[in-house]
Amino acid sequence: MTTHGWIALKQTVENYPEFQPQLLETLTQRLESHGFEFQYCLLRGVLFYQCESDIALIIDHLICHREHPYSYTEYTKEQNSLMHQYAQVYRISVDDERELEEQWRLLQRYLERDFSEDEIRSGGNRTLSEIDPTLPESFFEQAFIDCYGREALDRVSRELPMIDIKGQTRWVDYYLHRQDGGDIAIEKNGETYHHPIITGKAQYQRQLVKQNSLVAYGAKVFRWSMEGMRFVDNFHEELKRFFGPAEYFQLAQKVSVSRNFALLTHQVNQIDALKQARGSGNNAFLVVLPTGTGKTEVLIADFAEQYKAGLAKKCLVMVSSKQLKLDHIQKFTLRLCDHAIQGLSVGERVDCDIVVQTYSMLSRHFHALPSHLFDYLAVDEAHHATAPTVKKVIQHFCPKTLIGLTATDKRLDARKLEDIFGSYDTDLSLVDAIKEGLLSPIKAFRLHSNLDFSDIRFNGKDYLSTDLQKHVIVPSRDQLVVDTLLKYFVDTELNRKQGIIFCVSVKHAESLAKLMKLHKISAVAVSGKDNKSTAYIQDYQDGKIQFLTTCSLLNEGWDSPHTSVIVMARPTMSKVLYTQQLGRGTRKCAGKEALYVIDVVDNYGASSGVNKMPWSIHALLGVPEYRPWESVLDTDKPALTSEEVILAGLYEQERLLEKINIFTFESEYPDHISDEQLARELFVSTGTVNSWVKKGRITPAVSIPLGRRVLNYYAADQVEQIRAVLDLKKHDETTIYEDFWEFVREGNYTFSYKIVMMLSFLEVMDHNGECHLDTLVEKYTGFYRDRLEQGLPVDRPKCPYQDKDFLANSTLIKTSLLQNPFEKFERKRFMYHCKDLNHIAFSTVLWSKIGHGEEVKVLKEHYRVELERYYEQI
Repeated sequence: MTTHGWIALKQTVENYPEFQPQLLETLTQRLESHGFEFQYCLLRGVLFYQCESDIALIIDHLICHREHPYSYTEYTKEQNSLMHQYAQVYRISVDDERELEEQWRLLQRYLERDFSEDEIRSGGNRTLSEIDPTLPESFFEQAFIDCYGREALDRVSRELPMIDIKGQTRWVDYYLHRQDGGDIAIEKNGETYHHPIITGKAQYQRQLVKQNSLVAYGAKVFRWSMEGMRFVDNFHEELKRFFGPAEYFQLAQKVSVSRNFALLTHQVNQIDALKQARGSGNNAFLVVLPTGTGKTEVLIADFAEQYKAGLAKKCLVMVSSKQLKLDHIQKFTLRLCDHAIQGLSVGERVDCDIVVQTYSMLSRHFHALPSHLFDYLAVDEAHHATAPTVKKVIQHFCPKTLIGLTATDKRLDARKLEDIFGSYDTDLSLVDAIKEGLLSPIKAFRLHSNLDFSDIRFNGKDYLSTDLQKHVIVPSRDQLVVDTLLKYFVDTELNRKQGIIFCVSVKHAESLAKLMKLHKISAVAVSGKDNKSTAYIQDYQDGKIQFLTTCSLLNEGWDSPHTSVIVMARPTMSKVLYTQQLGRGTRKCAGKEALYVIDVVDNYGASSGVNKMPWSIHALLGVPEYRPWESVLDTDKPALTSEEVILAGLYEQERLLEKINIFTFESEYPDHISDEQLARELFVSTGTVNSWVKKGRITPAVSIPLGRRVLNYYAADQVEQIRAVLDLKKHDETTIYEDFWEFVREGNYTFSYKIVMMLSFLEVMDHNGECHLDTLVEKYTGFYRDRLEQGLPVDRPKCPYQDKDFLANSTLIKTSLLQNPFEKFERKRFMYHCKDLNHIAFSTVLWSKIGHGEEVKVLKEHYRVELERYYEQI
């Protein structure tokens, strides 16, 4: 064994007496034979590194044992730092020889990308069951908006399905596809469900299989506990440091449009049926044939005709298993010559003319392939397309021909498959997709409530949810919604058009659904809190329920083409939120003339001259003219359509053209930044920015009262102006290390507070550069208490710590510490205070530069010398 190996063995045995020396020695020898070298000990294990491929490996030991407690935040911080540091970080847990053999075999599969290609094992669909964001998800989304802007949420996939190395479908909380290929998976974890000590070994191993599979995909996996996210300043720094600039994020929330689809069943001659369907303008087909009737022969014959016609130069065939992949390659190779086609390459490589690949492999790599790469796409055993991962692959590609082949003729399966094969994703804007006829026309109705909600506050991003629940959940307002639906879409010629009503909260959704039922309207409320919601959604898809009420249902994967009515009963100032809600009904569907959007229009007034109007369909599409039930983008004013004639007749008034206000806060101030964002730009504390505003040193472009607070916003060009006016040196993440040491060495001690605080903090902090404030206060107070008891000078004459009663009051001492020494470090963003957790910590960026090696020792020695010098002087 090398010197590194012996060091690893010695240090680990010292840390964990229960560790079997032979176990680590065996593991070390195996890793070293594969080019891994020991680096250092971790929270509950050791780190190895393979320099050639920039791969790090965390070996956990006794990580699930209660005898060795640790905080989950420590665990996540350590892993996140390593994920950021290395190209790939795998993690395995080994406690005995049996686990060593098992984990060693699995590790080799990760390193060799040896994923299962056989049939996918699919669990429940979280895009249906996880309807509402959880509290940790809300924290993450808000932090992401603060760091990258609200529009950046369009770059994030929520509840992304993936297939682990064993072929099991798993779900990722959030996922960012990056243009440079360095994808990012984000998991927000509660300790109860994810702390290894609480979950136990079996569940923890399962968690690692998912994590390591993502790493093998090429993604970095970052985890945050609720506690970690509550430390807002550090959390923001971590997001920007780990994720990089937003311009590398790929668009995730795409417009889903309909294909011209044909379901072909029981035809004697399937080739003739395909020709006839193409003649009717269809380019997507689901062919249902009994087992043993030659589905593959139909596929090869149809491809051959399209190839000869010049419409299928490159083909992709998706199959469910590795064996079927080999079978199809062999059949295509043998049978193409019978159709007088020669010279085409057939294989599993993407550069072949005819690519045959498994669902499993494609689900891992389809994002790297252009959506128009294939002219012809065939899906064998198409009933597997209901698996979330396979569905995403199919809807990613836009071939000239899409053909699915299956032996199942169950009507329910056919309906699901029709939805999957009948749509695809496009990068077109919403307006362009509507104008090109790829999405349904949108017809609008503005339902005026005449209620005054001008007192509803917003936090600079959206209305406060507490205010919405207090003011918007009004029986008379809900009755207006019910009356409108009864008048136009229940027991009329437009009866049974289905729709979704977006509400303020789960409570609002439930109360509105109850009111609708009282009026004999078929309606149910769905939410993440109701375990029956998945069944309700399926009943809605099957046409058994006419209306769903919900406060979210925003999942990018949830789609319902036959949704014809959307009621916006929840006012929002978020363009992203409004667009996501609208997207649940924009898909075209047979018999669907239009999507009817009902905006509930209240009086929101203005605050300090700032427009507080929520988004509406007219504001979203930029159309300031409104006529009830008319197509919003239809500027040519053609003759009324059939459904529009019915609605116009029911309207009972002349449909006058009305000019409306389409300006919203987001459209008026699109590039403005908040106090917090300005502070980050200038590398000062938010308190410093607030102080400058109070003293008149800087003037916000707009100020909005929010209770006792004021929300300030600054134009983009103000940042450099403020820096110039205040003569501020350029500070950012690249200069923080030099700035910190410059600040440390300049001294300027009026009292000893700064020196004592830093020495106390360096003594009690954990390995993440963080500590509980009460622990720091006790250590800090102890220094002065000892001097007082020993009869030594406590500090300069004006120091209040010479008063024994003052020193005994922990509240006064805590206030003194935060206001004096700590504030000097916080102002320059070297340290942060989290009030929710009662913690203080080094800036994540700074700690990443000084937290390893000799830096901390040098800092301790510097302040020790400074302390001696200070007391010599007094």
